[in-house]
Amino acid sequence: MEVFAVDGLAEIRPGDDLAALIDANAAIGDDDVVCVASTVVSKAEGRQADLTAFPAGDRARDIAERIADETDEQKDPRFAQAVLEESEELVLEAPFLLAVTRFGHTTVNAGIDRSNVPDADLLLLPEDPTASAERLRAGLEADPAVVVTDTSGRPFRHGQRGVALGWAGIPASRDW
Repeated sequence: MEVFAVDGLAEIRPGDDLAALIDANAAIGDDDVVCVASTVVSKAEGRQADLTAFPAGDRARDIAERIADETDEQKDPRFAQAVLEESEELVLEAPFLLAVTRFGHTTVNAGIDRSNVPDADLLLLPEDPTASAERLRAGLEADPAVVVTDTSGRPFRHGQRGVALGWAGIPASRDW
C-alpha cells in the first residue's frame, strides 16, 4: 500500500471543482482509493455559515445554559441551534452535544467545525457525503474508489481517528 497527500492545493473555496484539482495535482489510477477530508468537501460545496444564520430558539438557549466545562463558543445558544438544525436527533445534551446527523453519523456537535473557516463562523458537514463521494468519483479522469472522511474524537477518550462518512466505488464492509 502506498499513501500520499495531494500537494499543491490552494485554500478550497465554494464552487471549486475538487475532482479537477485532484486530477491536476495527483496521478490517480483506477485501482486507487482517494480519501478526501469532509472539511475540503464542505468548503467546495459551500457548507460554510455564520452564527447569525441560526437565531436561537428556546431549546437551544436551554441547552447552552446546561453545557458544562465547554468553550464559550459552544455555550453560545446560536451554536446549539446550528447543532439542532444539522441533527436528526440529540443523543446527549450535556456536558457536550452528541448528535445523529441527517445522514446517520453520530458525532459531537453534529460535526460542526469552528476552525479552518476563514470566511465564516462555522463549517458544516456535507449534506450527503455519499452523494459527494459519487460526484467526486464521476469527476475524476480515472475510476478510483472515493471516501469522504472526517476526524472523529470521542469525549473522555484519548486520540482521534478517521471515519468514513460517505463512499463510492467501494463497499462499506465485507461479509466474511
